[in-house]
Amino acid sequence: MSADGKEGGFILVETIVAFAILAVALGVGMQTISQSATTLVRAADIQAAGLVYASLAAKEFPDLRNEGDFEGELDSGEPWRIVARAVRDDHARPLLALTATVWPRGAKGPSYTYRTFVSNPPLQAAP
Repeated sequence: MSADGKEGGFILVETIVAFAILAVALGVGMQTISQSATTLVRAADIQAAGLVYASLAAKEFPDLRNEGDFEGELDSGEPWRIVARAVRDDHARPLLALTATVWPRGAKGPSYTYRTFVSNPPLQAAP
């Protein structure tokens, strides 16, 4: 006991407030960790989609010149789709707008899209 006759220590209200603050802090921390993990997985899938596109472009479409929709499966069975559309402009080097979509976890999983442009060789002037 202290000199004034009261015992030292925390009262119930102080303890409840301390636990409430701790619960809020832990909740925010867990949410941040969960979002970070989800973002990391998504970034890895998007990077994989870009690598798949680069591989497909080199192997399947080394000289892509025409518009079209192209579909297939990777060796691992994951579906992909590439849509090529001409960009209408007056440049000497025609552009194709490419949209490559890959489903890294199969057709029922999330899809990831990679967009880029391909510059074709210059148009030949008519003689």
